[in-house]
Amino acid sequence: MVSNSAAPSVTILRQSLRDEVAATSLRHVSRQVGLTAAELQRFIDGRDALAATRRRAERWFVLHGPGRAPSGLTAESAGAVLRVMVQDVPAARHRATLEALVKSLEDAYRTARRPEPPWLAEVRAQLGGEAAADAVPRPE
Repeated sequence: MVSNSAAPSVTILRQSLRDEVAATSLRHVSRQVGLTAAELQRFIDGRDALAATRRRAERWFVLHGPGRAPSGLTAESAGAVLRVMVQDVPAARHRATLEALVKSLEDAYRTARRPEPPWLAEVRAQLGGEAAADAVPRPE
């Protein structure tokens, strides 16, 4: 399983879902997440921490959560996007794939001579900093 360090914590997921339920309705959010209203309520209440439920909550966070706000990505939402992208990669390759994706983004900003967004450095730090970047094989 991929490290949770590059994704929003369960606490952030639950709070984001609570906020959205308060702004709309439990049924509306449960349809977005792909859970029954009862399953969503159990997750929000802390009674359900199944991996499948968390993946659905992360996918909702990426598509509908606070990271989609016009103010831009946060480290939590960017990490969630990356985790959703690698979820079908074999679990043993999750971390290396996340590190390669982050390195690729860093290289793209550097090549374009554009400043890196703050969330990118935060995601890199969550993945283990520069030592992890050095462990990613460089293309020849």
